[in-house]
Amino acid sequence: MKRRNFIATTAASLFATVSSSALASTKLKGNEKMMPVDTLNHEPGWDKEPVEVLEIKGVRIGEGRPKIIASTTAKTPEAFIELVKNYNARPELNMIELRPDYIGEISGKEFAKLTNQVYDIVKNKPILMTFRDKTEGGGRHVSDEFYRDFYFDVLDNGKIDLIDIEMFRNADICKQIVKKAKEKGVKVVMSDHEFGWTPSEAEIIRRLLLQEQLGSDILKIAVMAHDTGDALKLMGATWKVRNFYSRKPMLTMAMGKYGVMSRMTGEFTGSDITFCMVGGKPSAPGQIPSEEAETILNSIHKAMYPSK
Repeated sequence: MKRRNFIATTAASLFATVSSSALASTKLKGNEKMMPVDTLNHEPGWDKEPVEVLEIKGVRIGEGRPKIIASTTAKTPEAFIELVKNYNARPELNMIELRPDYIGEISGKEFAKLTNQVYDIVKNKPILMTFRDKTEGGGRHVSDEFYRDFYFDVLDNGKIDLIDIEMFRNADICKQIVKKAKEKGVKVVMSDHEFGWTPSEAEIIRRLLLQEQLGSDILKIAVMAHDTGDALKLMGATWKVRNFYSRKPMLTMAMGKYGVMSRMTGEFTGSDITFCMVGGKPSAPGQIPSEEAETILNSIHKAMYPSK
């Protein structure tokens, strides 16, 4: 009888030890209100999936601190080429955005020739081409058909690494441009620009995920912040997309004075690229000078990862 009790007691003690150990492997120490986490088994869905890093010309988008990009604002082909040379010589710039919408009535084929010159000048920075309509904050208003033909001319006759497609233009035309870009090996940045307001957090998330469904390699949204709450809304939506919904690199920002912080905090919200200004000429409200941005981004990165 004593032996039987001893065995039962020992078994109960062993079970309690194992149970306690198992519990410890799936819960943080603390009170019962703490969220359970899987620290041992790594079941699917518990571990955060890594970002699908996009590497172009040695620049890894989706890894490390946000990459700095600047847009051309030149209004003539000659000034455009000189500005590209200036951008290429700036070590803090990781990428360059080419903006043909600022260059008068230039055609797609004419701009394609300029991109070939740019590609001879710029060797180690990815080149993004964006035609931004006036309704989206750009320099020139064009029809959907002109927009498609312009992109086709550049894709067929020029040299670029990425193109930016406004997601709310004609849906069929957007799909045609995405298809053509994929055939040419050019990466797609699907984008949305709201210069008047900030959508709800849920709507920002919906739009970013729709871009992924439409074939975007980098998800992009820019909103106008009317207060710091708008900026936090954008930043929270970015964080949720990064941690719960998508593995794609992102480029998100809240524009204006209240959105400045969103441009510098991408490393912990999930935005992998940030637009900055060069020479005191911003291409959108709220941009920080590129040299200052590099210092800020590097400081944040070192504080977050002091051993790296």
